[in-house]
Amino acid sequence: MPYGPRGIYRLIPSLTWQCDEQVSRVLARVRPGARIVDLGAGGRRITPGTICVDFVRGPGTDVVGDVQRLPFTDGSIDLVFATGLLEHVEDERALLAEIRRVLRPGGIVHAEIPFLEQYHEDPIDCRRLTVDGLDRAMRRAGFRTLARGAHIGPTVAVLNASARWWALWFEGESRLARALSFACFALLSVLFWPLRFLDALLIRKKGAQGLAMGVYFTGERA
Repeated sequence: MPYGPRGIYRLIPSLTWQCDEQVSRVLARVRPGARIVDLGAGGRRITPGTICVDFVRGPGTDVVGDVQRLPFTDGSIDLVFATGLLEHVEDERALLAEIRRVLRPGGIVHAEIPFLEQYHEDPIDCRRLTVDGLDRAMRRAGFRTLARGAHIGPTVAVLNASARWWALWFEGESRLARALSFACFALLSVLFWPLRFLDALLIRKKGAQGLAMGVYFTGERA
């Protein structure tokens, strides 16, 4: 599904910011011309040659299908991205097994999943993991850890939760209630937006992983 805010929410500043962006670092680990697959790509294209997979047809989607049953042969992929995906699949073990199957020996997987992010259907939302929890799940699935940590920090988690909490007071079924709820969220998004950059100062602190909005794992097929 599409990345980022949807509908009218695209008109207001996003409170989410990856203060420790990892995708470019992962790309530096593979050779030019590597065969790259992006699962749940949501319309983005990381590199011109990336194969974008999603369960719905959309702009930029190359393969429409179930990420738990990938249409690639064993050991045929050099790098798999699964960012913002693990929380939206019913059986994460089946997904990880498929990723391991299609990766060549020594191939790289990069996964990102929320920790303290709010519930968001796409079309389902099933799980959250800590840095350690994601690392253990990936190692259990047959991957060796290359890097792990938080990429969306604690300030973003607090700002998003605060804006949604205040908007919740106005939530209701009427048009007026919906308009007031959105207006509250939009106003706070504008006011809070500059504060998200504080995560640049906090992300390296020891306790940041325990309050992070999103965590990541980069590993290779063992």
